[in-house]
Amino acid sequence: MNIGIDVDGVLTDIHNFNLRHAPPYFKENYNRNVVDENCYDIRDMFKCPDDEFEAYWKEYLLKYVTTEPARSGVKETIRKLREDGHNIFIITKRVFTCSNGFLGKLMRFILRNWLWFYKVYHDEIVFCDNDIPDSKKDACIAKHIDLMVDDEPVNINTIAPVTKVICFDTSYNHDCDGKNIIRAYNWEDVYKIIKDTSAQND
Repeated sequence: MNIGIDVDGVLTDIHNFNLRHAPPYFKENYNRNVVDENCYDIRDMFKCPDDEFEAYWKEYLLKYVTTEPARSGVKETIRKLREDGHNIFIITKRVFTCSNGFLGKLMRFILRNWLWFYKVYHDEIVFCDNDIPDSKKDACIAKHIDLMVDDEPVNINTIAPVTKVICFDTSYNHDCDGKNIIRAYNWEDVYKIIKDTSAQND
């Protein structure tokens, strides 16, 4: 099968990164406290305007993309999936990876290097436009993805009508439910779901 795997929130725990760094940053710089920690977007978490959101990521983006580790079980699960004969597509909307020029090249290089460092071996990387809500759906169709592993509600809900989605459980996606959506709580769950789905398809 063709397996699509998201990066931010699935291979990494971006939510935990933000919970570690954002509260002191927003308190010190804008005297803001967390409004709702169960949100994917910093703007919703702090009810902050775009300029504060952009300032936060200007300070922390490089730290996040270079130092945040892979989740437990990522390397081992993807290795087993490839040994089982599945094709692994990294499908990401990581910011700036679709940009032209130096910044886009840098962000793509950093991600490829990160995947190599954590031994996340794959067949192809697909960079999707972060400004287009259903860009991952189009990528799943184009690459004939049988199962997509994602955490962000907008992605899960737009992909589910065209293929099965493994919803990687986080506090901000508990409302994602319905046809073609299967919840996984860790990478061991992801492997079992894919193995069971593959067996059903044989």
